[in-house]
Amino acid sequence: MALWKDGGFVEDPWRLAADDSPIGVDEPVIVSVARWKAERDTLAGRNAPLGLLIAPGDEWESIAADLSRFAVIAVSFPKFTDGRGFSYARLLRDREGFTGEVRAVGDFYIDQVPLMRRVGIDAFSTDNETVIRAFENGVWPEVAEYLQPIGIAGEIPAGTRPWARRPAR
Repeated sequence: MALWKDGGFVEDPWRLAADDSPIGVDEPVIVSVARWKAERDTLAGRNAPLGLLIAPGDEWESIAADLSRFAVIAVSFPKFTDGRGFSYARLLRDREGFTGEVRAVGDFYIDQVPLMRRVGIDAFSTDNETVIRAFENGVWPEVAEYLQPIGIAGEIPAGTRPWARRPAR
């Protein structure tokens, strides 16, 4: 998958490890919530970077105390119509205070990317050729006004203009 981060494509050092695949000693891997719960002690003892994959329907809140152990949290978007990843990203940032990389993984449209950034997603991994071409060509559909505030510095605060807010510049 292509990884777009910080305004361009970057080499992705991470591997999404299937629950039944072996993990190299020094390999940076992203594991599922289920694998983390099943192998927590072993995975926590590794010296290599570790990431977490949150898929729709995962009960990740039970491991909220462990989130600081992960350098990256990948939020799965198995199809563009499944919006649970937006909620997960927002909860990770606002409620759980996660400050590491939050990565969208899977099938999404370029039109969704600005909204994903608003909820705290800062890296995008996809095989969608249309999205990849849009990133390559600098296509960035901007949403000029929002109905809900998210507390970004410089944004018009909640309550002062409830019908529309402009993004922070």
